[in-house]
Amino acid sequence: MIASDTFEGWAAEQLGLTDDDIDVMQLEPVLDVFISRMEDARARGADDPLKTITAKVAGGNSRACTKRMLQQLGFAPAARRALHRLLAGSPSGWPGLLRLFAEQAELTRTQRHYARRQVQIVRSQATGSRNGSSAACSASAVTP
Repeated sequence: MIASDTFEGWAAEQLGLTDDDIDVMQLEPVLDVFISRMEDARARGADDPLKTITAKVAGGNSRACTKRMLQQLGFAPAARRALHRLLAGSPSGWPGLLRLFAEQAELTRTQRHYARRQVQIVRSQATGSRNGSSAACSASAVTP
């Protein structure tokens, strides 16, 4: 099992994730996507880089880039949205696992239930490759 001082270990402990859950969610490369988006926001002077990755606050280009990066990992649209909610938070008040991890918070029963629902969505929708493909984001716009 993964050490709980890492994000993966903490998330596994808080949500009761199995190694299979972590693999299906591609947690390490997905985390890399969000970290790169936060680092980019910090480099551009964001006061709260964690806040800038939320779907409600992130700018259009940032949302599009995050979407493309998660698409490159092979996630279906519903799984991408669930992963975004799970890690970055939602307008409904869910703070997201990244913020909770940064604060070393223990999830409440309600938060755990919400997060497990998002994991189930990802598990049911995961259709993409699990070969560790690169999730780079180009600076030029891409038309779908």
